[in-house]
Amino acid sequence: MHDDFSRTPVASDHLRPWWYLLIIEMGVMISIPTFVLGGQLGLGMSFSDLIPATFCGALILGVLGACTAHLGAVTRCSTALISRLTFGARGSAAIALLLALGITGWWGVQVEMFADAVVQLARNGFSLSLPRELVILAGGMAMITTAALGIRAIGRLSYLAVPLLLCGLAYAFVPLITPGKLMSLWQFKPSPSEALSFGASAATVAGGFIVGASLNPDYARFARTNKHAIAYALTDYAFAYPLLLLVAAVIAVNFHSADIMIHLVPAGLTWLIFVMMMFATWAANDCNLYSSSLSLAAVFPKWKRAHLAILAGIFGISLAELHVAGHMVSFLTLLGIVIAPISGIFVINNLGRKHAVTEEELASIPDWHSPTLIAWSGGVLLGFLATPKEALGLGLLKLTTIPTIDAILGAATIMLVLKLVRSKRQCKSAAKVEPAVSV
Repeated sequence: MHDDFSRTPVASDHLRPWWYLLIIEMGVMISIPTFVLGGQLGLGMSFSDLIPATFCGALILGVLGACTAHLGAVTRCSTALISRLTFGARGSAAIALLLALGITGWWGVQVEMFADAVVQLARNGFSLSLPRELVILAGGMAMITTAALGIRAIGRLSYLAVPLLLCGLAYAFVPLITPGKLMSLWQFKPSPSEALSFGASAATVAGGFIVGASLNPDYARFARTNKHAIAYALTDYAFAYPLLLLVAAVIAVNFHSADIMIHLVPAGLTWLIFVMMMFATWAANDCNLYSSSLSLAAVFPKWKRAHLAILAGIFGISLAELHVAGHMVSFLTLLGIVIAPISGIFVINNLGRKHAVTEEELASIPDWHSPTLIAWSGGVLLGFLATPKEALGLGLLKLTTIPTIDAILGAATIMLVLKLVRSKRQCKSAAKVEPAVSV
């Protein structure tokens, strides 16, 4: 039993086409946070500014997503296994635990958000009073099932969720495609108190899924070819994601509300909103728990990945039940700064790799890789320096305005310098040895 290849490279007979992986990632993208983000952007900018800002932020995600997808397709390994290769057997253990903690915490936050939305919908739409704790438990346990079953179950769930959610968006958006309506929407101007700057909007778009793009190898490892991996990553991040945000923005401006979920179904079908909310949260959140279980599998080799997914899900449900998840947003933001630099180190450290990782290579990994750990520490420090004080950072620097991108670029730059220094030393050593060999 391969346990979804949590500890070994993916076998060639389990590879998938690019569109299969795209549907899974679309299930992550078409979610309540994306709808809310698109609505907030739409109400905060004119469309003449919003369109270029959205695609600018998405381009940043597309470049990072393509790089990490390429790495996953080449190595055939999960993010946790690539971390093991990069940081060493022991060096990667702490990083894997941080990955699992951060992703599971965000999973718990989304379960709590889902439960609060369901309780409010039941109260307003059906005059029912549902116990919040029971909704958290039921919703969380449902989401655990497919994450525990693995990539095949997540794919099947996305087959159901993506078409349904796209139909909902089309229902609200298509009636707005008339010359008069589009012209009035195009002329929309936000109030000065709610207006967003171009840079802040682009940063928000990029920051919304940058940690997810960093974890791309968890899915790209199943791509049939490197081209398939890059195709699905670019299509998802640089094309589908900004279009979803713009559609949500148009709907939000039309209804003067960032809460667009209630407008995705005909009047009188309130129950369908619940179904769409469940799918929107389930499909997106499953990938979080799945990635968390892969990280835990690298730390606890004797446990099955499916069992680790269940345990992580129970922990996430506990956070939501104890209302801890609602206070974890700043903490999770900081964890994003810890997680994001890993992708920059992955990409630089594996430049030139053209073959999949072998099980023999995994078995012969040293305990520590000092250069990569130094680069990671430097990237994390830069991220903290660039994070505002209100978000628990130090607020001493302001570079790209996106602390996670600052952390990625910082870690990648340090890794590149260390790699060049090591390469020069190897060349000098070879030059010293060569004359002795020729004599």
